[in-house]
Formats: sequence, C-alpha cells, structure tokens
Amino acid sequence: MFKKREKKAEAKEELKEEKAEAEERDVEEEELEESEEGPQRPGPYDASDPDAPEGEYLDLGALKILGKPGLSMHLSPSPDRKSIVDLTFSYGSSSLKLTLLASPRRVKFWEELRRDILSSQKGSREAEGAFGPEIFFETKVREGVEIPTRIVGVDGPRWMLRGIFAGPAATGGEEKEFLDSFFSTVIADRGKEPLAPGDPVPLIFPPQLLPENMAKAAAGQGPEMADVKTRQSVQETLERGPMFTEIR
Repeated sequence: MFKKREKKAEAKEELKEEKAEAEERDVEEEELEESEEGPQRPGPYDASDPDAPEGEYLDLGALKILGKPGLSMHLSPSPDRKSIVDLTFSYGSSSLKLTLLASPRRVKFWEELRRDILSSQKGSREAEGAFGPEIFFETKVREGVEIPTRIVGVDGPRWMLRGIFAGPAATGGEEKEFLDSFFSTVIADRGKEPLAPGDPVPLIFPPQLLPENMAKAAAGQGPEMADVKTRQSVQETLERGPMFTEIR
C-alpha cells in the first residue's frame, strides 16, 4: 500500500514538473513572438520600463512627454481645465495626435483596431512601418485637397498608444524622422483605474498651465509668457530644448 502511495506521489510530482516546463515554454515562445513582431524602434515605453529615456518630462498623467527643439504642443482642455480632451503636436507642416487607450491584459489591441479602421476607412491600406504594421490613407480636408495620413499603434501592458501622423510625417523625409523619434520617447502610465477596452485613459492638465499658475508666470514668477497669434502660450524649457504649448 505504501508503494502505491509513493507511486501516486511520484506521478503527481512528474505532472507538476511537466506542467511547469510547458508553461515556461509558452512564456518563452510568447516572448520570442513579441520580439519578432515588435517595433523596429525601442519605444514608446511603459512607466515601469527601466530602459525608458531619461530627461525632464512634461507630466500629463497618463502620458509623459519629452520636449524636442522645434516641437509645438497644442492642448484642448476640458471646460474646468483640469483634464485634456485633445493632445496634438506639430512640427513643420506635419502633425501628430496622441491618444492612450485602455486595452485588455494579454490582448494585442492594435491588431483589432487595425481591422476596424481598414474596414471602415475608405482607401486605407496596411504596410510595415517604423513601429510595425501601420495604416495609410488620404484625409480629405476640403474639395480637391487631401492630406496623407498614417496611423500607428503600440501595445503595452493594459494600454495601447495610438498616433495619427498627418502631412509629410505620414510618408517620409525629415519631418517623419523627427516625429517618429519623438513618438518613440513617449512614456505611458496606464494607472489602475478600471476602464473599458478602447476607452481613452484620462490626461491631466499640467499644473504649470493652470490659470492661477499662468497668472504667476505673467507676473514673472514662473515660466516665460508669450503671445502667439493672439493665443496665450507658455514656454516650457525642457532638457532637449524649448517647447511651446498652445492652449485653445
């Protein structure tokens, strides 16, 4: 009887070891698949990633932004100016709109979103780009005028960062290299709040751009103030150069 118990115990132990080895192989295969399908550029990054670039980032809550010389950031705040409803960057004749979306754990959300865009956006096509599979199409802005557009998606832990590039940055050249480089430095901080897949992760309005702090800046007690085409702007000096923030 004791021998039977020992055999059963040994069988259970062998099953445990086989299961552990199978799980380890699954993890290794998953990591290999991700490395083979991953973007050619190293970023964007998750807030927990130790390889994220160092620098003085502008903290928008769910997104951390590293400024670059010549880059303009345009914010559309909520009525109470405590959150951001639209975040767009411009460089030269190009623009880049950033949105951080919540996604399920262990799901490649960009793959699902690409299928939706390709089925709904007339004339759209998919091609391999700097960040993996990307979507290209022409956006009609007015009669006879179309702007090249490129949509990029990068999956992270429970988030997906979507970038919509418009203008020369959608096709190639110096403006594309510039905005691609900037996009690759973005840091995402999903947070722990429950969100439905596809919901935008809320962005907070930078404290230095709150009305009371802007008043201090105007009085010479904060960042330099400037008028740009009658719109109030704040100049933020970041590690890699000045970035002008336009509030509209």
